[in-house]
Parts: sequence; structure tokens; C-alpha cells
Amino acid sequence: MNDARISIVGGGISGLSTAIALQRKGIYAEVYEKEKMVHEPDTGIILSGNAIRAFYIMGLGPELRASGLDADGCLLKSDSGNTIAEFDYHAPSHIPNYLFIHRSELHRILTDALLPGSLHFNKHMIDFKRDDILTLFFEDGTSIESDYLISCDGAASQIRRKLFPNSSLIYTGFSCWRGILDDPPMQVHDYTETWGARGRFGIAPLTDNQVFWYALKKSSTENSDMSEWSPIDLLFNFFYYHEPIQEILENTTHDQIIYDKLYELRPLTPLLAGKILLLGDSAHASMPNIGQGASQAVEDAVYLAKWISIEETIDQAFVKYEAHRQERMKIVKDEMKIYGLAARIDFPVLCSIRNKLLQMTPTAFHNEKLRRVFEIEEDMDAL
Repeated sequence: MNDARISIVGGGISGLSTAIALQRKGIYAEVYEKEKMVHEPDTGIILSGNAIRAFYIMGLGPELRASGLDADGCLLKSDSGNTIAEFDYHAPSHIPNYLFIHRSELHRILTDALLPGSLHFNKHMIDFKRDDILTLFFEDGTSIESDYLISCDGAASQIRRKLFPNSSLIYTGFSCWRGILDDPPMQVHDYTETWGARGRFGIAPLTDNQVFWYALKKSSTENSDMSEWSPIDLLFNFFYYHEPIQEILENTTHDQIIYDKLYELRPLTPLLAGKILLLGDSAHASMPNIGQGASQAVEDAVYLAKWISIEETIDQAFVKYEAHRQERMKIVKDEMKIYGLAARIDFPVLCSIRNKLLQMTPTAFHNEKLRRVFEIEEDMDAL
């Protein structure tokens, strides 16, 4: 098994985490990233408790926590600033529920944790051929042979489209803006997310005296012109939301904002096609509710490494992994479903009713849902 050639396409959080998890189990894997280097505009990222636990399993938990800020709680607020729910699950392991870190710093830590020579930049895979051995073809005219292929090439995965032509991304109806504010004029210590008729607005502290913020808003069509929105447009949209939302937007410049349209993957039954396995957004792209986008990708990595380490063959491990992950992803989806539906409400009267219902809901109800999503050690030990 240790002699098997495992190729991972995609050098984002999913691909890097998968390679690290495998390598820490003594299973060599190589990563092929299409970009020359990662030069995206920096932003923050929020990792949830299950991802933090997964990184502890990989041995990276302490370093990540030392490079970011963490918290146990998230305050859910109304547009007027009233607290409508508090997510403050306290884990027996004392591992925090949320970690706020610069995306560039997370990428650096993951890259440094790989075995030397196992990450290849500027290797854009344009096609693959399935025979007894897999052959991967790259844009630069080169090719490699591999025994197994792991697809970590994101929501728009070229590998998934070739394997499952009927799978497709669905526009969620939401646009998303993310930004970092340097030297903010206000103090931000808590992680908050505000729900109102004009959208959602999240705020989290970062190291280096910075604040990470994100905003989500429904857009009428996929081709709306919201991509051109400036901080002034966002300020106008959230003008009556509580402070420090207006102050954050007033102090954010246009070049500090990253805009995306949010897509979800049409439910895809198979994650596996022979010796090719889909992981991360390639397998289950979804709305980033309670930080589960990247967190599920990191969770994928440690579960795959665990299955490969306990099964006799990688083929058997892939089959067991797929069956287990389908079940686990259903649990996460079911636990988060109520929050995803509630967050979509944008009619003022219905927002008020929703807020009242959330305020009446016992904290223990929220915490039990978080426990089922965040706690992965018991589940992994049972494998």
C-alpha cells in the first residue's frame, strides 16, 4: 500500500490537508496545483470545531492556534444588535469551537507541513485517462501515471464533470463579500453574525490588530451587478444595521473586498469512480453555514487517512470512506439545515418572528447541534 502512487489535484485547503493527513500516516501523496503560486488577495477564514479537531489529529492544532485567534462562542444578532441566539458549546477536550486566521497564514502552515517535493505548482491538469493505470495530462504538455487520483479541485471540479456529467452547480441566490480591516478604530473581541432583512453580516477578530468581515445578500439573478458594489454600496445596504457594521464598511477600501457568487453542488450520490475519489468542494460544495465549507474539507482528509490506515487495500478504504462520509455529511446537513433555512428569511415581519423563536430556543438545543457537528474523535475512534 505504501508504494501506491496517489495524486491529488488541487492545492487548496482540501488538497493540502489531504496530503498532510496521508503523509502523517506514512502514505505518500503528491499534490498538483494549477497556479504558479498562490497570490490571491488575503482574507480571513473561520474554521469550526470539527476542522480544529482534525488539524489536532494531523499534529497542526497548536501551530494553527498560535497563528490565529480562537473562541468558544458565536453571538447571533438581529439587525438592531439584540442577541437572538448564542452558540457557546463547551467541549470536554477544551478545543475551541472557532479559529480565526488569515487564509495566507493557513496556507503557509499547510504548505510547510508537506513532505519536501510533494507539492507541484503550475501543473494544470486538463484531462485524464483511465486504464489499468491512471494517466494525468497537464497543460504544459507533461503527463504522469498514478495508481489513484483524489479530486480536490474545488466546486467547479473538472474531474467531477468528466466522471459525472449530470452533476452541476446551482446558484444559491446569494452574493458574498469578504474583507479585512487594518487598524480598526473600534475594538472587536467577539465573533458575531447579524441576520436581517438586508442580508447577513459576520465579524471576527484577527491577529495583527485586524478585523475580518463578510456579508451575504440575496440577489435576484445570477447575473446581477452586485460584483461592482463598493463599500459605499454595502454601507447603503446595511445602513440601519447596528454598530460597528457601518464603521467597518466606512473604513474599508474597495481593494480590500473580495466578491463571490455562492454555488451549491446538486446532491451527488457517488463520491467514488473506480480509483478516483472526490473530496472537499469537489464532492459537497455548500453554503458556508457556521464555517462548514472549509471545515468539511479538512474533516474529509482525516477520515480518508484513517480508513486507508486500517483497511488492507486503498480500494477497500475508498469504498468504506465513501459509505461513511455519505452518512456523516447527511448528519451535518441535517443539523445545519434549520440555520440555513432561517438565515434565508428576508421579509421584515418574518425576520421578527424568526428572531423571537430563536430567542425562545434553549441554548442547550443549539449546543447539542454543534456537538454533533464539531465532535469527531468519538466517531473516528469507532471506525
